[in-house]
Amino acid sequence: MARTTGTKAQRDHVRQTLAGFGATPAVIAAELQRRFGLRPRDAFRQAHGWTQDAVAERLNANGTGSATITGARISDYERWPFGGRRPTLAALNALAQVFGAEPSCLVDLDDLTAMPDADREMLSGRNAVPMPSRSVAPLAPPGVMTEPMRWDLGALQDETELVIAVAERTASFGTWAQASNVGPFTLDDVVASTRRIAVDYLTEPPVVVYARAGLLADRVFRLLQTGRQNPDQSRELYTWAGYLCSLLAWMAGDLGHPAAAESQARTAWMCAETVRDNTLRAWVLSTISKVHLWERRFEDAADAAARGLGYAAEGSAAVMLACQEADAWAEIGAADSARSALRRADTAREHVTSDPVGGLLACSVVRQHNYAGSVLLRIGEAASAIKHAEHALAQAAVDPSVAYGTLAQIRIWAASAHLNAGSLDGAVSILSPVLGLPPEQRLDPLIHRLRDVGRSLAGNPTLRTSAEARSVQAAITEFCATGAARQLP
Repeated sequence: MARTTGTKAQRDHVRQTLAGFGATPAVIAAELQRRFGLRPRDAFRQAHGWTQDAVAERLNANGTGSATITGARISDYERWPFGGRRPTLAALNALAQVFGAEPSCLVDLDDLTAMPDADREMLSGRNAVPMPSRSVAPLAPPGVMTEPMRWDLGALQDETELVIAVAERTASFGTWAQASNVGPFTLDDVVASTRRIAVDYLTEPPVVVYARAGLLADRVFRLLQTGRQNPDQSRELYTWAGYLCSLLAWMAGDLGHPAAAESQARTAWMCAETVRDNTLRAWVLSTISKVHLWERRFEDAADAAARGLGYAAEGSAAVMLACQEADAWAEIGAADSARSALRRADTAREHVTSDPVGGLLACSVVRQHNYAGSVLLRIGEAASAIKHAEHALAQAAVDPSVAYGTLAQIRIWAASAHLNAGSLDGAVSILSPVLGLPPEQRLDPLIHRLRDVGRSLAGNPTLRTSAEARSVQAAITEFCATGAARQLP
């Protein structure tokens, strides 16, 4: 079949003109094929302005073992099927990598008609194991990660073809191992966004922050599931996925969904175990302890907190876990164990360093006062509890970052302490800011604690006839009927 290929000067003029217009080699190759009838492999080579020897040098530089590709071999590949030698799939793939193209772009109808059926099906994508290409960076390059190597020795022309195929396989694995879908700023953004969510949750509507945390967690999951990172990057992603799941679990419990919280805590623990990060393990166990407390599994809550203390490597995790252990013991009336845990919290406070996340996953001094006062109230030390409330509220007055939820909890149990002491006025005064919280901030734990206050009011014979007590009870009923979980659109 006769073909008019034009002169070298004509082909160079087309290439240089299109390149000046910003055309890609693929576009230039298509124009050379259309204008001069070049075969595809010849057109791609000339679109780059390379000689056959130059292409051979690039193939050899990519690694073909002991076999050396020559310019004559490239000429054979370009002339087939009208002479020369048929390029195997491995050879087509190696050429495609050099040209920055897909192997299927290097064949035309004449090639497809003349090649074996198996090669044609593989090249067209009908076979389950397509040839890999460096121009695309999949999670697991085909032929390297998913399927074992198979040989049709009859299709191999000589040892050069064999060596090219094997070298392509090893090169594909090297490319996969070095590939990463994590850019230079991706991890920094994940870390900063997680910390911002943990801090924002203390002051902003919980449903909104929960949604943000869910979107960020999904982004991290997709990075891990649909891409490739180096081991250090994967470790970082798993670490922050663990913290995000811990945050989601804590928030889900606040919104009244302990089953979802438990599921998210399990995923957080899986992440912590994957990276063997003790600080993350400690915060996950803190979250698990809280989930058990919501479910009224008090001994399990105390056990999880005690286990977490064995991992608390940095930050305020040890303070938080000791407080949670005391909280769980107080629920079942184990006063001595609760006091011992509070002392451990005081000791841990002396050694606090910075927290990896902060915000919701940190135990501030005010938060520690919240736990301590609540525990002391339940083990019969109301006067000491009120002192903790006073210290906490005084400190919170000069620290706007204190969580509204923590302040509300302090006011609720402090109101109970005043009621126990027979002071309705003191209870009403300290409880009033809580009853004024907007509906989106009425967390499930606050609702449960306020119901306890309402029951105390209803069960106090001296207050049954008090108009003020009835007014507070009505406000509590309204508060509990309009919780944050009801604010979803």
